[in-house]
Amino acid sequence: MAKTARMLPALRSPAPVPTPESMIQLFQFLTLVFCLGPGNTVSQTSSAPLMVDGFLGESVTLPLKLPAGEKIYSITWLHNGTSIVFIDPNDARILVTARKRKDALNVTQSYSLQLSNLTMADTGFYKAQIGTENSSVFSCYTLRIFRRLRNLQVANHSQLSVNGTCEIHLTCTAENPNDNILLKWQISGNTSLNEANITISWDPKTSNEETYTCIAQNPISNLSFSVSAQSLCKGVFNQKNQPLDIKWIITITIIIIGVLLACIFIYVWGKKTGSFCSCTQQGQSPAETRRNLDYDSVSPGHTVYAQVATHPTRVSPFSFILYRCYYFYSHYSETCHHNLLTNLNDIHH
Repeated sequence: MAKTARMLPALRSPAPVPTPESMIQLFQFLTLVFCLGPGNTVSQTSSAPLMVDGFLGESVTLPLKLPAGEKIYSITWLHNGTSIVFIDPNDARILVTARKRKDALNVTQSYSLQLSNLTMADTGFYKAQIGTENSSVFSCYTLRIFRRLRNLQVANHSQLSVNGTCEIHLTCTAENPNDNILLKWQISGNTSLNEANITISWDPKTSNEETYTCIAQNPISNLSFSVSAQSLCKGVFNQKNQPLDIKWIITITIIIIGVLLACIFIYVWGKKTGSFCSCTQQGQSPAETRRNLDYDSVSPGHTVYAQVATHPTRVSPFSFILYRCYYFYSHYSETCHHNLLTNLNDIHH
Protein backbone atom coordinates (compact mmCIF):
# COMPACT_ATOMS: atom_id res chain seq x y z
CA MET A 1 0.00 0.00 0.00
CA ALA A 2 1.47 3.27 -1.00
CA LYS A 3 1.87 5.70 1.78
CA THR A 4 1.16 9.32 1.24
CA ALA A 5 3.89 11.66 2.41
CA ARG A 6 2.73 14.03 5.01
CA MET A 7 3.81 17.66 4.61
CA LEU A 8 4.54 19.59 7.79
CA PRO A 9 3.61 23.24 7.78
CA ALA A 10 6.59 25.60 7.71
CA LEU A 11 7.18 27.63 10.81
CA ARG A 12 7.26 31.37 10.26
CA SER A 13 8.70 33.96 12.55
CA PRO A 14 6.32 36.66 13.63
CA ALA A 15 6.28 39.66 11.37
CA PRO A 16 8.25 42.60 12.74
CA VAL A 17 6.18 45.40 14.14
CA PRO A 18 6.91 48.54 12.19
CA THR A 19 8.04 51.53 14.20
CA PRO A 20 7.45 55.16 13.23
CA GLU A 21 11.16 55.63 12.61
CA SER A 22 11.38 52.62 10.29
CA MET A 23 8.28 53.72 8.43
CA ILE A 24 9.75 57.17 7.94
CA GLN A 25 13.03 55.75 6.66
CA LEU A 26 11.10 53.47 4.30
CA PHE A 27 9.02 56.38 3.11
CA GLN A 28 12.14 58.45 2.52
CA PHE A 29 13.69 55.61 0.54
CA LEU A 30 10.57 55.05 -1.56
CA THR A 31 10.26 58.78 -2.16
CA LEU A 32 13.84 58.90 -3.35
CA VAL A 33 13.32 55.87 -5.60
CA PHE A 34 10.13 57.39 -6.95
CA CYS A 35 11.92 60.66 -7.62
CA LEU A 36 14.76 58.79 -9.31
CA GLY A 37 12.53 57.12 -11.88
CA PRO A 38 13.29 57.32 -15.60
CA GLY A 39 14.59 60.77 -16.46
CA ASN A 40 14.94 61.94 -12.82
CA THR A 41 18.27 63.08 -11.30
CA VAL A 42 19.68 63.99 -7.93
CA SER A 43 20.90 67.58 -7.75
CA GLN A 44 23.06 69.01 -4.99
CA THR A 45 23.96 72.62 -4.56
CA SER A 46 27.44 73.22 -5.85
CA SER A 47 28.05 76.17 -3.52
CA ALA A 48 29.82 75.78 -0.19
CA PRO A 49 27.71 75.06 2.92
CA LEU A 50 26.06 78.11 4.43
CA MET A 51 27.90 79.20 7.57
CA VAL A 52 25.49 79.90 10.43
CA ASP A 53 26.59 81.16 13.85
CA GLY A 54 24.62 80.99 17.08
CA PHE A 55 24.98 81.97 20.73
CA LEU A 56 25.21 79.34 23.42
CA GLY A 57 21.85 78.93 25.17
CA GLU A 58 19.96 80.97 22.58
CA SER A 59 18.16 80.19 19.31
CA VAL A 60 19.16 80.05 15.66
CA THR A 61 17.35 79.38 12.37
CA LEU A 62 18.66 77.46 9.37
CA PRO A 63 16.89 79.13 6.41
CA LEU A 64 15.50 76.88 3.69
CA LYS A 65 14.84 77.98 0.12
CA LEU A 66 12.45 75.68 -1.75
CA PRO A 67 12.77 75.02 -5.50
CA ALA A 68 10.44 77.31 -7.41
CA GLY A 69 7.66 75.83 -9.57
CA GLU A 70 8.09 72.25 -8.35
CA LYS A 71 5.85 70.06 -6.26
CA ILE A 72 7.43 69.15 -2.92
CA TYR A 73 6.85 65.60 -1.72
CA SER A 74 8.99 65.54 1.40
CA ILE A 75 11.62 67.46 3.39
CA THR A 76 14.09 65.75 5.68
CA TRP A 77 16.48 67.57 7.99
CA LEU A 78 19.69 65.74 8.94
CA HIS A 79 22.40 66.54 11.50
CA ASN A 80 25.79 64.96 10.84
CA GLY A 81 24.06 62.39 8.60
CA THR A 82 21.31 61.46 11.09
CA SER A 83 17.67 62.31 10.45
CA ILE A 84 16.22 64.66 13.05
CA VAL A 85 13.02 66.04 11.40
CA PHE A 86 10.75 64.68 8.65
CA ILE A 87 8.15 66.90 6.94
CA ASP A 88 5.29 65.88 4.64
CA PRO A 89 4.02 69.15 3.13
CA ASN A 90 0.98 67.46 1.54
CA ASP A 91 -0.40 66.23 4.87
CA ALA A 92 1.08 69.15 6.86
CA ARG A 93 2.73 66.58 9.07
CA ILE A 94 5.96 67.26 10.98
CA LEU A 95 7.67 64.45 12.84
CA VAL A 96 10.72 65.00 15.04
CA THR A 97 12.75 61.81 14.86
CA ALA A 98 15.40 62.96 17.36
CA ARG A 99 13.46 62.31 20.55
CA LYS A 100 16.07 63.75 22.90
CA ARG A 101 15.92 67.08 21.07
CA LYS A 102 12.17 67.19 20.58
CA ASP A 103 11.68 70.31 22.69
CA ALA A 104 14.59 72.14 21.05
CA LEU A 105 13.59 71.61 17.39
CA ASN A 106 10.91 73.54 15.55
CA VAL A 107 9.92 74.10 11.91
CA THR A 108 8.76 77.46 10.56
CA GLN A 109 6.02 77.98 7.97
CA SER A 110 8.67 78.04 5.25
CA TYR A 111 10.04 74.69 6.53
CA SER A 112 13.21 76.29 7.89
CA LEU A 113 14.71 74.55 10.91
CA GLN A 114 14.79 76.46 14.19
CA LEU A 115 16.97 75.27 17.06
CA SER A 116 16.50 76.68 20.56
CA ASN A 117 18.48 76.44 23.79
CA LEU A 118 21.65 75.75 21.83
CA THR A 119 24.38 73.58 23.29
CA MET A 120 27.84 72.79 22.03
CA ALA A 121 26.50 69.40 20.89
CA ASP A 122 24.37 71.21 18.29
CA THR A 123 27.41 72.28 16.30
CA GLY A 124 28.18 70.46 13.09
CA PHE A 125 26.91 69.78 9.59
CA TYR A 126 23.20 70.11 8.74
CA LYS A 127 21.48 69.13 5.51
CA ALA A 128 17.95 69.60 4.20
CA GLN A 129 16.89 66.94 1.68
CA ILE A 130 14.01 68.18 -0.48
CA GLY A 131 12.19 65.54 -2.53
CA THR A 132 10.46 66.99 -5.63
CA GLU A 133 8.68 65.49 -8.62
CA ASN A 134 11.78 65.58 -10.82
CA SER A 135 14.76 65.60 -8.47
CA SER A 136 16.07 65.63 -4.93
CA VAL A 137 17.66 68.87 -3.83
CA PHE A 138 20.02 69.31 -0.91
CA SER A 139 20.73 72.46 1.13
CA CYS A 140 23.80 72.27 3.37
CA TYR A 141 24.75 74.25 6.46
CA THR A 142 27.57 74.44 9.00
CA LEU A 143 26.48 75.57 12.46
CA ARG A 144 28.97 77.16 14.84
CA ILE A 145 28.11 78.08 18.41
CA PHE A 146 29.91 80.68 20.51
CA ARG A 147 29.53 82.15 23.96
CA ARG A 148 28.62 85.79 24.36
CA LEU A 149 31.57 87.90 25.44
CA ARG A 150 31.33 88.95 29.08
CA ASN A 151 33.47 90.32 31.89
CA LEU A 152 36.13 92.13 29.90
CA GLN A 153 38.73 93.37 32.38
CA VAL A 154 41.78 95.61 32.05
CA ALA A 155 44.56 95.44 34.65
CA ASN A 156 47.16 98.21 34.74
CA HIS A 157 50.35 99.06 36.57
CA SER A 158 51.99 102.48 36.21
CA GLN A 159 55.37 103.57 37.48
CA LEU A 160 57.90 106.35 37.00
CA SER A 161 60.75 105.28 34.73
CA VAL A 162 64.36 106.33 35.03
CA ASN A 163 64.04 108.94 32.26
CA GLY A 164 61.08 110.58 34.01
CA THR A 165 58.29 109.19 31.81
CA CYS A 166 55.23 107.22 32.89
CA GLU A 167 55.62 103.52 32.14
CA ILE A 168 52.28 101.73 31.79
CA HIS A 169 51.73 97.96 31.77
CA LEU A 170 48.29 96.93 30.44
CA THR A 171 46.73 93.45 30.51
CA CYS A 172 43.43 92.61 28.82
CA THR A 173 41.47 89.51 29.85
CA ALA A 174 38.03 88.10 29.04
CA GLU A 175 35.84 85.29 30.29
CA ASN A 176 36.47 81.94 28.59
CA PRO A 177 39.73 83.00 26.89
CA ASN A 178 40.03 79.71 24.97
CA ASP A 179 36.64 80.12 23.26
CA ASN A 180 38.07 81.46 19.96
CA ILE A 181 38.43 84.94 21.43
CA LEU A 182 40.84 87.42 19.86
CA LEU A 183 42.26 90.05 22.22
CA LYS A 184 43.96 93.15 20.87
CA TRP A 185 44.76 96.77 21.74
CA GLN A 186 43.93 99.85 19.71
CA ILE A 187 45.77 103.11 20.39
CA SER A 188 43.87 106.34 19.71
CA GLY A 189 41.90 104.66 16.92
CA ASN A 190 44.93 104.27 14.65
CA THR A 191 47.41 101.61 15.72
CA SER A 192 46.34 98.05 16.50
CA LEU A 193 48.39 95.57 18.50
CA ASN A 194 47.27 91.93 18.38
CA GLU A 195 48.46 91.24 21.90
CA ALA A 196 46.72 90.95 25.25
CA ASN A 197 49.65 92.43 27.22
CA ILE A 198 51.41 95.64 26.21
CA THR A 199 53.90 98.05 27.80
CA ILE A 200 53.96 101.70 26.76
CA SER A 201 55.82 104.84 27.80
CA TRP A 202 53.96 108.14 28.02
CA ASP A 203 55.52 111.58 28.49
CA PRO A 204 53.04 114.44 29.04
CA LYS A 205 55.59 116.96 27.80
CA THR A 206 56.03 115.42 24.36
CA SER A 207 52.92 113.24 23.90
CA ASN A 208 49.29 114.17 23.47
CA GLU A 209 46.47 112.59 25.40
CA GLU A 210 46.19 108.99 24.21
CA THR A 211 43.38 106.47 24.62
CA TYR A 212 44.05 102.73 24.79
CA THR A 213 41.15 100.42 23.91
CA CYS A 214 41.09 96.71 24.68
CA ILE A 215 39.00 94.82 22.10
CA ALA A 216 37.77 91.25 22.57
CA GLN A 217 36.00 89.62 19.65
CA ASN A 218 34.84 86.29 18.35
CA PRO A 219 33.18 85.59 14.97
CA ILE A 220 29.78 86.88 16.10
CA SER A 221 30.37 89.53 18.78
CA ASN A 222 32.85 92.00 20.17
CA LEU A 223 33.42 93.90 23.39
CA SER A 224 35.71 96.85 24.19
CA PHE A 225 36.99 98.83 27.17
CA SER A 226 39.00 102.08 26.99
CA VAL A 227 41.43 103.80 29.35
CA SER A 228 43.39 107.05 29.02
CA ALA A 229 47.08 107.57 29.65
CA GLN A 230 46.44 110.68 31.74
CA SER A 231 44.14 108.85 34.13
CA LEU A 232 46.56 105.93 34.44
CA CYS A 233 49.48 108.23 35.28
CA LYS A 234 47.69 110.29 37.94
CA GLY A 235 49.43 108.28 40.61
CA VAL A 236 52.81 108.95 39.03
CA PHE A 237 52.57 112.63 38.11
CA ASN A 238 50.93 115.47 40.03
CA GLN A 239 48.65 118.08 38.46
CA LYS A 240 51.64 120.06 37.19
CA ASN A 241 53.07 116.93 35.52
CA GLN A 242 56.02 116.91 37.94
CA PRO A 243 57.27 113.75 39.58
CA LEU A 244 55.98 113.19 43.07
CA ASP A 245 59.57 112.76 44.35
CA ILE A 246 60.13 116.50 43.89
CA LYS A 247 57.62 117.14 46.68
CA TRP A 248 59.80 115.26 49.10
CA ILE A 249 62.90 117.05 47.85
CA ILE A 250 61.24 120.43 48.34
CA THR A 251 60.06 119.48 51.84
CA ILE A 252 63.49 118.29 52.93
CA THR A 253 65.12 121.40 51.44
CA ILE A 254 62.77 123.69 53.37
CA ILE A 255 63.54 121.85 56.61
CA ILE A 256 67.30 122.10 56.03
CA ILE A 257 67.05 125.82 55.23
CA GLY A 258 65.00 126.38 58.38
CA VAL A 259 67.58 124.59 60.53
CA LEU A 260 70.43 126.57 58.96
CA LEU A 261 68.64 129.87 59.55
CA ALA A 262 68.07 128.92 63.19
CA CYS A 263 71.75 128.04 63.59
CA ILE A 264 72.84 131.34 62.04
CA PHE A 265 70.47 133.28 64.30
CA ILE A 266 71.74 131.53 67.44
CA TYR A 267 75.33 132.02 66.35
CA VAL A 268 74.90 135.75 65.73
CA TRP A 269 73.01 136.19 68.99
CA GLY A 270 75.65 134.31 70.94
CA LYS A 271 78.46 136.33 69.37
CA LYS A 272 76.80 139.64 70.22
CA THR A 273 76.15 138.66 73.84
CA GLY A 274 79.59 137.09 74.33
CA SER A 275 78.14 133.73 75.21
CA PHE A 276 80.82 131.66 73.44
CA CYS A 277 82.74 131.12 76.67
CA SER A 278 83.52 127.66 77.88
CA CYS A 279 80.92 125.98 79.93
CA THR A 280 83.04 126.11 83.12
CA GLN A 281 82.73 129.89 83.23
CA GLN A 282 78.95 129.96 83.52
CA GLY A 283 78.93 129.46 87.31
CA GLN A 284 81.37 132.33 88.06
CA SER A 285 80.71 136.02 88.63
CA PRO A 286 81.88 138.61 86.09
CA ALA A 287 84.79 139.62 88.35
CA GLU A 288 85.87 136.03 88.76
CA THR A 289 85.57 135.54 85.03
CA ARG A 290 88.03 138.37 84.37
CA ARG A 291 90.67 137.04 86.77
CA ASN A 292 91.54 134.21 89.11
CA LEU A 293 93.92 134.46 91.97
CA ASP A 294 96.07 131.48 92.83
CA TYR A 295 98.07 131.34 96.02
CA ASP A 296 101.51 129.75 95.83
CA SER A 297 103.43 129.29 99.01
CA VAL A 298 107.10 130.02 98.32
CA SER A 299 108.37 129.65 101.82
CA PRO A 300 106.91 129.57 105.27
CA GLY A 301 105.74 132.99 106.24
CA HIS A 302 105.97 134.43 102.76
CA THR A 303 102.98 134.42 100.50
CA VAL A 304 103.19 135.50 96.87
CA TYR A 305 100.07 136.54 95.07
CA ALA A 306 100.14 135.63 91.41
CA GLN A 307 97.48 136.94 89.14
CA VAL A 308 96.58 134.58 86.31
CA ALA A 309 94.36 135.90 83.58
CA THR A 310 91.76 133.44 82.38
CA HIS A 311 90.84 133.83 78.73
CA PRO A 312 87.51 132.52 77.49
CA THR A 313 87.73 129.34 75.47
CA ARG A 314 86.17 129.66 72.02
CA VAL A 315 83.89 126.87 70.83
CA SER A 316 82.36 125.99 67.45
CA PRO A 317 78.79 127.13 66.63
CA PHE A 318 77.58 123.53 66.58
CA SER A 319 79.04 122.85 70.04
CA PHE A 320 77.59 126.11 71.25
CA ILE A 321 74.11 125.15 70.04
CA LEU A 322 74.35 121.83 71.84
CA TYR A 323 75.59 123.55 74.97
CA ARG A 324 72.81 126.15 74.93
CA CYS A 325 70.22 123.42 74.62
CA TYR A 326 71.76 121.60 77.58
CA TYR A 327 71.97 124.84 79.58
CA PHE A 328 68.33 125.74 79.01
CA TYR A 329 67.29 122.21 79.91
CA SER A 330 69.35 122.25 83.15
CA HIS A 331 68.06 125.68 84.11
CA TYR A 332 64.49 124.60 83.49
CA SER A 333 64.99 121.44 85.55
CA GLU A 334 66.48 123.37 88.49
CA THR A 335 63.61 125.85 88.39
CA CYS A 336 61.03 123.09 88.40
CA HIS A 337 62.84 121.32 91.27
CA HIS A 338 62.99 124.53 93.32
CA ASN A 339 59.30 125.21 92.78
CA LEU A 340 58.48 121.65 93.80
CA LEU A 341 60.46 121.95 97.07
CA THR A 342 58.81 125.28 97.84
CA ASN A 343 55.36 123.82 97.37
CA LEU A 344 56.22 120.85 99.62
CA ASN A 345 57.51 123.16 102.38
CA ASP A 346 54.33 125.23 102.17
CA ILE A 347 52.26 122.10 102.55
CA HIS A 348 54.20 120.95 105.67
CA HIS A 349 53.91 124.36 107.32
